[in-house]
Amino acid sequence: MAGGCLYGGDGRYRRSDFIVVGRPAVMVGALAATAVVNHRRKVAARREAEVCWRDAQPARVWATTHRLVCDTSFGLVDFYYEAATEFYPDLDNWTLTLGFHDSCPPLRLSGPAAPAICLWAATAILGERWLRDPRLRSSSHSAGSPASALEGGIGVKQAL
Repeated sequence: MAGGCLYGGDGRYRRSDFIVVGRPAVMVGALAATAVVNHRRKVAARREAEVCWRDAQPARVWATTHRLVCDTSFGLVDFYYEAATEFYPDLDNWTLTLGFHDSCPPLRLSGPAAPAICLWAATAILGERWLRDPRLRSSSHSAGSPASALEGGIGVKQAL
């Protein structure tokens, strides 16, 4: 699995106020160098302030009945289902996006295990409604798959 979070920076940067006293050519050169440094810092701060998916990294993910546990380079991170405010499964693209309260940026998981984690999280977040959620039906599933069996009204145990 690969995971990432959606956030942006604050757009601040530290101006360089470098002053040189000496010959006019040296002073002009120093002013030009300071202007270039400040411009680069400003562009980098603007780029950092844009909200986008960051910290993408491979992660091991465990799905429990109460939370997702991600083993990242930062250590173990818990994402509790009860704190989820948004749930966006995408079975065709093997991704799951979860939004949380203000205390945590949104989480995106992608990879071959994402469809299974989507279904596991759906049972915890949606309860019985997961059976009728159209987002949990893959548009590219085959006629003999468990998802198509669910569409036909067959129970989960019979489909598997």
